[in-house]
Amino acid sequence: MPNNLRPVYYKNIFRKAFSLSLIVVVFGNCTKIKSTDIGTDLLPAIDKVTTFDTLLPVVTDNFLFGDSALPVIGKDFQGRAVEHVLGAVTNDPLFGSTEASIFMELKPPGYRYYFENVKDSLTLDSVVLCLKWNRTWGDTNAIQKLNVYEVSEQIRNDTSYTSNAAFNYSTLLGSRSFSPKILDDSVYLFRQTLARQLRIKLSDAFGQKLLTADSANGQPYASDSLFRAFFKGLAIVPESAGASGNALMGFALSDTNTHLVLHYKVKKDGKIDTLNKKFSFDNVALGGNANRIIRKTAGSEMAKHLTQTAGGDSLLYMQSSPGSYATVRMPSLSGFKAAKGNVMIHLAELVMEQVSDPGSMVEPFLMAPNVLYLDYLDTVAKKQKPFLQDALPAGQFDPLVFGGLATDITGPSGQKISGYRIYITRYVQNIITRNAANFPLYLYAPYTVSYTDLMIGFSVNRLAEGRVRIGGGTHSKQRMRLRLVYTKI
Repeated sequence: MPNNLRPVYYKNIFRKAFSLSLIVVVFGNCTKIKSTDIGTDLLPAIDKVTTFDTLLPVVTDNFLFGDSALPVIGKDFQGRAVEHVLGAVTNDPLFGSTEASIFMELKPPGYRYYFENVKDSLTLDSVVLCLKWNRTWGDTNAIQKLNVYEVSEQIRNDTSYTSNAAFNYSTLLGSRSFSPKILDDSVYLFRQTLARQLRIKLSDAFGQKLLTADSANGQPYASDSLFRAFFKGLAIVPESAGASGNALMGFALSDTNTHLVLHYKVKKDGKIDTLNKKFSFDNVALGGNANRIIRKTAGSEMAKHLTQTAGGDSLLYMQSSPGSYATVRMPSLSGFKAAKGNVMIHLAELVMEQVSDPGSMVEPFLMAPNVLYLDYLDTVAKKQKPFLQDALPAGQFDPLVFGGLATDITGPSGQKISGYRIYITRYVQNIITRNAANFPLYLYAPYTVSYTDLMIGFSVNRLAEGRVRIGGGTHSKQRMRLRLVYTKI
């Protein structure tokens, strides 16, 4: 597929002055726009005399996001770190595997930085990496193994890294095997209760390195630049060899419960005291950070559906970004327009259903995305554009109006599945009555969406959370279709 047909993300998205969380854009003449002329709950009765409904076929194809289309991970519009994903999905027959790693700098609270002024009397107890846990998507019982390494190259704090960012690391500092369900537990440690936190003990040699560094001129604790050269940061990487994990976990870098803590003893005046010092992520000056999320489809069912066919795919594989997307074409609208002439479109909706995996052991854990999102490619301007009238009432993305929210419906065998409906009423009306172009549509489950020329950016799903197989335009029982409710004029 040509690069200009891929959904476009920009490497400097988070440097622009717009937010990741439902940013309002100023449209000078915007008014409240609904997904239908009169609301989906007040459609006129379909009497087959004046008001009709029909189902039109669509043509669908699967694609993977190319490297140039991967979302940028790590910063919001103010330069603050956002949630990072960590872990491994190793057993997903439909979509393949995922490995998510975190790279981050941790720094002392200031410079010059001092431990107690009795250097020879400092004795290390332990050094522990603590990560503030937010959520888990996947199997919370399957064992995850995480390895912590010291990074051997600078993580730049003035760079927005894409989700396939990679850094060199070599020295293994520590490991931990655990089931994600423990992350919701509380532990009592060092006179404080710690909840929702992953703790990984690191090597004493590494702790000693931090404890014995000096703050004199030219030494690591004298300045930020010297400390960053001395300790470039950590890589937290899931174990791939023989791994059994089947979940991704979200961690908050900027939370105060994410830190590197040194526990040590100091002897002074014949007394021994136990102290600790914390190295934290700098969310003010923005410490360097990146989230590497690698999707591997080899050997999966999805990989067999990535070759385009003349009639389109019967199954679509929607994996939340960074993942996959589908194109949806509606050539049947030309025949409808020729046959019906000028009509009033009360409702135009893309209807799609999950095609469940019978007997799957992982589907109950690897659940569908909360939202599927749709936009279109203007093949004349060669730009990806939003449905301004249908999706962005008052300049703000509203999935309740636009649709795309996952809802529980009953499948063909009576099982509970996820269904999605997306409303493009105004868009289709313009094709029918104003001869607007019938552009190819993009369906995907994005983490964030941005249209830099329109200064619009908003959040849609949580990062890397969700995957679903849905019926495509040629599926025998659960095909995607365009439903129209219309009145002849």
